Amino acid sequence: MKHLLTLSFLFIFAVSQTFAEDGFRSLVPEFKDKVGGDAAFTIDGDTIVGKCGAGANTFLCTEKKYSNFILKFDVKLDEPGNSGVQFRSAVGEKDGQKYLYGYQCEILEPSDTANVYDERNRDRYLVPQETVKNKITDAYKKGDWNSIEIQCVGPSIKTRLNGEKIVDIIDIEANEGIFGLQVHSGKTGQIRWKNIRIKELPATPWVPLYADKRFNEDIEIKPVGEWKIQEDGVLNGKTPEKEPRDGIVVTKSVYKNFAVKVSFKMEHGNSGLYFRASNVDKPYWLKGFQCEIAEGNQVNANLWEVQGRGWVQKTEATQAASAKATKEKEWNTIGTVAVGEHIVTFLNGWTIVNIIDGTPSHGFEGFVGLQLHGGGNQGCLFDNFYVMPLDDEAVKLIEN
Repeated sequence: MKHLLTLSFLFIFAVSQTFAEDGFRSLVPEFKDKVGGDAAFTIDGDTIVGKCGAGANTFLCTEKKYSNFILKFDVKLDEPGNSGVQFRSAVGEKDGQKYLYGYQCEILEPSDTANVYDERNRDRYLVPQETVKNKITDAYKKGDWNSIEIQCVGPSIKTRLNGEKIVDIIDIEANEGIFGLQVHSGKTGQIRWKNIRIKELPATPWVPLYADKRFNEDIEIKPVGEWKIQEDGVLNGKTPEKEPRDGIVVTKSVYKNFAVKVSFKMEHGNSGLYFRASNVDKPYWLKGFQCEIAEGNQVNANLWEVQGRGWVQKTEATQAASAKATKEKEWNTIGTVAVGEHIVTFLNGWTIVNIIDGTPSHGFEGFVGLQLHGGGNQGCLFDNFYVMPLDDEAVKLIEN
């Protein structure tokens, strides 16, 4: 296989020049490593052919990791089967068997092609099948070539099938990874990919707000409570029972459009992840949005506005979603994405709140921070506190 890939390089590089005018280049030369089962991959000109074989799902992968990009390719099923293109993915291993996990642009006719599946991670479609199956069926050309486009910019993932937008979601599970062409396990299946080309876009990395057992220079600690980074790197936050004021760790920088996430383990009390917040001369120090963190399992990642509207989003549906996603007395990961009027909150890989909010009480920008609620004995462990700023160019692509 590697020999065939090498022989094809000069031809492929020539073909790639056709994509140079609009910023695209061929990605075909980078598919070199086979992971998983025994499916066979060969190259026919600018086309990669995958043929079903024995064993587990098989992937032909790139080595380089990509973060933000537009990927375009044409695909055709010569024989009925199940396939896909992995992106922002990684190699795992279990019992000596390597596999790929992460986002997959599904290729499965007639009604799942271009939907996004989280392979061997959350093991589910990120858009419910019933909401897109009719659109996919109308756009898909059975027995013919189909054109697919994948665009990733920060937390935004979009796919198109023959020009029809299929997926348009916000998700924070992975921000970079490799590509992989999949031939699913089974008895039959042959697939062709051609004109695989990529346009790389500026990266939007996660920025740690504390690391190496210290806060970074962007962090301010309000003079209440105790915030200590332990030897294991975990941030331990506590406020005493008789303290009426909140304990706050907050950025000095103002963020307008961004993603933010943190892992937490609630010991007791009430906490929160602040965003688009501003200073106020009150015992709670900040006003603005708060992605809720609390004991129990029904309000985590619901949306509260301090010194504003109170609960902006807490419904039976969001409380049920929170209860399903929360791991009580264990580590949880919570996050928020805010782009213009669009706000999405996450808990352990599940979307809890997804709203358009055009009337925030405190505007569309502000600080990011962690809270320990005053007026009681509060204690919460935090880890992996990150923010991802999104500049105007990224926002244009996300809103396109």
